[in-house]
Amino acid sequence: MYDIYGDFETVRWVGDGKPLTLDECAHWIDITLANYEKRGYGMSAVVERLSGVMVGCCGIVHPGGQEVAEIKYAFRRDQWARGFANEVVLGMIDYGFKTLKLGRIIASVDPENVVSVHLLTKHGMTFVSIAKNDDGTETATYAIDAPNA
Repeated sequence: MYDIYGDFETVRWVGDGKPLTLDECAHWIDITLANYEKRGYGMSAVVERLSGVMVGCCGIVHPGGQEVAEIKYAFRRDQWARGFANEVVLGMIDYGFKTLKLGRIIASVDPENVVSVHLLTKHGMTFVSIAKNDDGTETATYAIDAPNA
């Protein structure tokens, strides 16, 4: 996890863009365990089948207790452009609707992260809004509603 969230280049697209320390990564593991306890789902490791190596993290979460479920994902920089994010977004949408019976799933993204924006729209997510953050950056929200919702 630290290989992902401790890397400045990787986290520039995640959260506040600041790398996490080892202690902060341990804290997020505790938060993840609490999410599973409360909701039955949260973040998980993404492991490459052939090597068994952890290449990233993904999940459906409710940051800050927000009502609508949100897809989150991040990958080690040396694993970018290998198709993992594509598989994760498709899988999380499917899991969210079919297994968790969610009515809507959102994803938040830096509007300058054109790779993620393309990925989200490719899988049916549509632009909802842009919010201005306290630090002057912007966050775009995309959403997809459950079929037959």
